Amino acid sequence: MTQTSVKNFSKRLSTRLLALTALWVTFIVMTIGYTMALSWRIEDAARTQTIVGQMPGQIYRMVILVDERYPQVNFEAEMRAFDMSLRIFDFPAAQDFLSINDKDRAGLSRFRLAWLETVKPILYEMRRTQSLDDSPVVESYVRSLMELQTVISDNRAHFLSVQRLLQTLLLTAAVASLLVIMWLLTVWVIRPTERLGEAMKKVMQGELNARVHLSGSAEFEAIGRGFNRMVSRLQDLVENLEAKVKEKTEAVEVQNRNLSQLYEMTTFLGQQHTVDELCEGFTTKLMGYAKNDGCAVYLINRRRKHVELAASADLPSDVFSALSLNPISVDSIESVFKSDMPLRITVDMPADFLPKLRFEGMSGYKTAYVFHIRNGLKDIGFFVLYFKTMEKLPTQSYRLYENFGTHLGVAIDNVRLIERDQQYAVIQERTLMAQGLHDSIAQSLSFLNLQVQLLETGLKNKEQGLVDETVSLIKTGVMECYEDVRELLLNFRERLHKESFAEGIATVIERFEAQTKLKVRLVTRGEGQELTDKQKLQVIFIMQEALANVRKHSKATQVQVDIRNADDFELLVSDNGIGIDENILKARSKRHVGLNIMRERASRIGAIVSVESAEAGPYRSGTTVRLVIPQEAR
Repeated sequence: MTQTSVKNFSKRLSTRLLALTALWVTFIVMTIGYTMALSWRIEDAARTQTIVGQMPGQIYRMVILVDERYPQVNFEAEMRAFDMSLRIFDFPAAQDFLSINDKDRAGLSRFRLAWLETVKPILYEMRRTQSLDDSPVVESYVRSLMELQTVISDNRAHFLSVQRLLQTLLLTAAVASLLVIMWLLTVWVIRPTERLGEAMKKVMQGELNARVHLSGSAEFEAIGRGFNRMVSRLQDLVENLEAKVKEKTEAVEVQNRNLSQLYEMTTFLGQQHTVDELCEGFTTKLMGYAKNDGCAVYLINRRRKHVELAASADLPSDVFSALSLNPISVDSIESVFKSDMPLRITVDMPADFLPKLRFEGMSGYKTAYVFHIRNGLKDIGFFVLYFKTMEKLPTQSYRLYENFGTHLGVAIDNVRLIERDQQYAVIQERTLMAQGLHDSIAQSLSFLNLQVQLLETGLKNKEQGLVDETVSLIKTGVMECYEDVRELLLNFRERLHKESFAEGIATVIERFEAQTKLKVRLVTRGEGQELTDKQKLQVIFIMQEALANVRKHSKATQVQVDIRNADDFELLVSDNGIGIDENILKARSKRHVGLNIMRERASRIGAIVSVESAEAGPYRSGTTVRLVIPQEAR
């Protein structure tokens, strides 16, 4: 760490406060710890003094117990108690109070030796001989114990005086350190804060030239520099407020104008127009927005791999004719579509840069901007803004015109999709009509053609019987064709827009009964989920086709329609007619228009149609048409 960094580190207020706190805590901990040690020593001294003070009394009790009138057990117990008391001399804590210097500390063992070698044997001897006179040795030992008690008391008093002195010192140091801390906080924190507050009050009163110079700590110096920069910035903002307000107002006006133009353009593009109308209106509005001198919209013709002029404004007539009659190859302007940003073309650029969009013969145009027309990642085309000056558009205009191009691309793509949907709808309608003209009408017309030929033959040969029979058959065939056409017309009605599903089923059955004079038995079961409108319509169409096949081919006398609405929806149309040969059905499955119509309608709603033998229905003979809409398709 360099000297400068060390100096900066030491100037930090946080560093100083941490160091001061650490020093104060260290002093407090050490003082309290030493005081606690003294307290423990004083407690040990009191305990030692108590034990040593009891020893002379124990000696005197043993002298009394020497008399044989007292049991030997009591004498021995007192002996053991004194032995236990002497163990106090073995503890280091007690030795600190029992001796003053190392010599005295070593002399403590004399009390144990004197007891074991002299006093204790004398007491046993006195017990044995019943000598009741006090022994001078015992008296001398008792006096030495009393002297030791005095030493312990003096030492304890010494430690108490040291403890009081230390507590007084601690109290004095606490008061002094508190004063020092208050002074340091005043110098380091309070005074800089007051100066900063005074400067802030001046700024609040409008004195923007007020500055503050804080010293003493790195933090307050940084705060002072930041405050001065803030006030300088505020002074600059106030002094230049009018210019900045004008600048911001102009920017807001530009943004509002751009938003207004974007809203107007998107509103126009959101209306229903053809592609040509979209491009023409787009160029007209651009001429008013960009204040340019010319505009052209080019769209990609992917089939021909050309970019064709779709609309223009204020282009010279010869240039317009040339661009209209000569589409641009996509390969020649590939860089336009590869670029993510709009392209700027000027007269001083190399001639090989987008030559098809250059200015030759374009009445003095000097600058052009090429913007994309896209729908997401799909390129639809591009549009070009031409200027007669060396124009440089701002960034906001770039974004605005690119947004114009995006909205135009979406609108063009939507128009094309709508046109394709309309074409697809027409194709679908034609397909349905073609499917409606199925094999029954074609067979009827073929049959009528054959009967007409027989009628012609009978007339030539003047065979009246053949003529009459042929005319009768022709009348029957024409009537059947009429019924088929009438049924087709009824099938094209979307009755579900006016009738409920049950009413639609009833209407189909009533019409069938009127045509065939057969009574249809309708059985409905289950309370499953209701079908969608699309599913209802297709179910009714399939039932109509199945009943039409019964009328035309089955020769039945009984018909039943069974509707089972559970998890799966099932429709069964059964008859007791002549039935159908499964081999013939398989052979003609691709050419059987009626069955194919039912299957195609079923596929639109995720259903399955099958033609089954009589065993699947309620009759012993005949045919059953089964329609199943599985649960997952509902």
